[in-house]
Amino acid sequence: MEKIKMPILIATAYLVVFVITLGFSQILALSMLLVSLSPLPIIWMVYKVLRDGTPSSFTFEERFYEDYNCERVRVKS
Repeated sequence: MEKIKMPILIATAYLVVFVITLGFSQILALSMLLVSLSPLPIIWMVYKVLRDGTPSSFTFEERFYEDYNCERVRVKS
């Protein structure tokens, strides 16, 4: 879990900075630059989470959500 905290924090900070720049019309060029570079922190975050994250001990059929034991609605065919 410690390995994936930094990518998540950096990607979230990037999003916050991007949203703040959208409020200022004087720095439109910076907003456009952030839009064009936005896939980079997101792809990096997803890569790190998938590579370094811990896999679930449950299957999709056992638990729909990882953090809550929610009964799945079964549709009879």
